[in-house]
Amino acid sequence: MAEAGGEEQRDSVGPVSFADLGIPQPPKLQDTLLGKARQFQDVEMKERVYVVVSVITLLATFAFTVYKIATVSTSDPDFTFALVLLVSTLFGSYYVVHGVLQERATEILIFSIATFAVLIYLIVNYAAGKKDSVKLGRLIVAAVLCPVLVAMGAHLCVQYYRSGNLIFRMVGANAQLQFMCRLLFLFFDCLKFDLQLGISMVILILVSRLNVDTEDIVVLSVGGTVTIAWFFLGYYTMKRENKIGALVFFVFSPLEIGYVIYKLVQVADYINTYSGVAGSTIACGILALSVRVIVMIVSVFVVRNFNKGLKEKGKS
Repeated sequence: MAEAGGEEQRDSVGPVSFADLGIPQPPKLQDTLLGKARQFQDVEMKERVYVVVSVITLLATFAFTVYKIATVSTSDPDFTFALVLLVSTLFGSYYVVHGVLQERATEILIFSIATFAVLIYLIVNYAAGKKDSVKLGRLIVAAVLCPVLVAMGAHLCVQYYRSGNLIFRMVGANAQLQFMCRLLFLFFDCLKFDLQLGISMVILILVSRLNVDTEDIVVLSVGGTVTIAWFFLGYYTMKRENKIGALVFFVFSPLEIGYVIYKLVQVADYINTYSGVAGSTIACGILALSVRVIVMIVSVFVVRNFNKGLKEKGKS
């Protein structure tokens, strides 16, 4: 009877937890508009330092950029570059916060590459263009903080990729589900980068001093709308594993490729007259083409993983 009473007492207490066994419980995930993520209090100290340094750098860049936009003529190439830099700053803020909370190696990698590219641009812009105190101050801030961000970002990128802690907490120990989840995250990250480059291309073409005719304005207006719609279609279609939506996504995927190639051919006619803007447009266009191709390739593998259990794990 005593033994039976002991068993009944243990049953009333409930199942044994990780804490009872002395095993530390993994941080809880919170539901956000963009999926499950860690709470900020669960972020390690080095990650917090990275976020703080990144935010300081981005705020300083944002302030310098807004001042530049307000003080230069719209016909000045610096105005065009400032708008592109502003877009990069806004996307960079998202990459840092979301990349750390969701341990997204690709987002941190994109931000690190963009940070290095911005530093190179600021050096070239100050050395070749008109020198002023705003450009100098912006360059000094970037020269001090950008190398730190690139180094810390590379470290976190490797750490997130090797550990896969958040992916493990989302889908469990199943290696196949983990691989499918990594592919889906890679698709989402490249899709965001594609959107950033698409917006930058519109700015470089419309605001620059290159000749823009009525046809270009119409195509760019429609193209900008299609690019944003294509982004949301791809994001929610792949997340919800909707095959019809995926088919529409594939149909519209080549449109930007054709138009970017068309504009790159046209820009070649102006490269000698407006070398700075034309060169930036060509570089952005080539990068946009490369990222769009990567998005299309990865999306094929993501669609092949439909109805294999990943969507159900994402809901749990």
